[in-house]
Amino acid sequence: MYIDEDIPVSRRKLGWYEVSDKKYTNKYHALENCPLEQHPKFNFHDDVFSSVEWKNEPEEDLYEIYKSRAIQLRNNYDKLILYYSGGIDSHSILNTFINNKIKLDGIIISGSYSIDNRIKTTCNMEQKTVARTYINLLKNKGKLTCPVYYMDTVKFHKNIKDDNWVYNCGTSLTPQNYTYNFYWQDPWIQNFLMKGKTCFIRGVDKPRIILQDNKWYASFIDVHILSGTPSGYLLKKQDWDIQEYFYWTPDLPTIIVKQSHKIIKWIENNLRPEDALKLCTKEKTFNRACYNNIVDPLIYYKDINQNIGEEKNYFSLGKPDFTNLWHKDYWFLKSKDVLTNEYKAWSAGIQKIGKKIPKHYWNTPNDQQLKKLTKFASEYDLDIELLENPEVFFGTIGCWSKFHYIKDAQF
Repeated sequence: MYIDEDIPVSRRKLGWYEVSDKKYTNKYHALENCPLEQHPKFNFHDDVFSSVEWKNEPEEDLYEIYKSRAIQLRNNYDKLILYYSGGIDSHSILNTFINNKIKLDGIIISGSYSIDNRIKTTCNMEQKTVARTYINLLKNKGKLTCPVYYMDTVKFHKNIKDDNWVYNCGTSLTPQNYTYNFYWQDPWIQNFLMKGKTCFIRGVDKPRIILQDNKWYASFIDVHILSGTPSGYLLKKQDWDIQEYFYWTPDLPTIIVKQSHKIIKWIENNLRPEDALKLCTKEKTFNRACYNNIVDPLIYYKDINQNIGEEKNYFSLGKPDFTNLWHKDYWFLKSKDVLTNEYKAWSAGIQKIGKKIPKHYWNTPNDQQLKKLTKFASEYDLDIELLENPEVFFGTIGCWSKFHYIKDAQF
């Protein structure tokens, strides 16, 4: 875990937490050191985004700004590797590079490929249904020439050795998330790291637009970055295993500003103020699926033909039932007789963090969610002790960055 000046420069680019004038990369470390009456502050380059001229919409077309971001990354690094899931965020990134003939040095499609049971298909559904299919289409059309690596993440689960693994994750406490700390050990990745300054690109995320007191704001919330910020097990101050968010970046704030204006303009022209208030809320009543059904077609309009506000007309994996237990981890639970020590360490970590972090920092599940968790625990024969603090599986309450004023609402 890194604190203050020990945080590597590249890791700071992904945001950090502030508690009592100290900076933390790991949320759970920050929560343990947070006075009970407070919440950690999520600082996503407040200084940079506070200096942006939010009121004026950039004149450039949004896809021209995406192109500028791709060129920026290309100029800043010797090697560029894209983590491609098949989800719309990374899909649009891939198309930005392909359509503008900007070189990528490699693409990683990670999955649980070597498991041998009926759950394999479920764990790799998005990779199989979307990512592999589209990659093959690009290859057949001669548009993709860089190497594509289907990285098997199963081997990295051996690194779950004790209950302290929970301090080396992003906001989501899953075995899959923890293994992100060790991808750099893979020989395929090492090959790039040895050949120059290498960047691994991740597709995080849509802007959150907030309507409050008849004013529009943009902000960043940490829980939308479930998996992109592992925070430990790399050498102190190292800057060679570098990850960059394509959209959320202090290096080109124009992306978020332009996206925000497109969303606001559509909402003001198509929704009543009371409906906009429900859609663009910072409260826990926020409906992410509904929000994304409006936002995705607006900011990725060249990559999907989904009608604005309607359900997706393409395969999408959707969000997990439990923030801290993903479909990609189900095989791990089924394999606990083989991965006995790893399973025990995972279970101990979940129990440990549930006891150490006060309940008011966690999301409170409703009766329906608790029933779903109980059913799931029974199906996968989970330790009964794991349900002593069931709120852990539903994640922590989101921490916001500074709210950046855009303009007054005009309906």
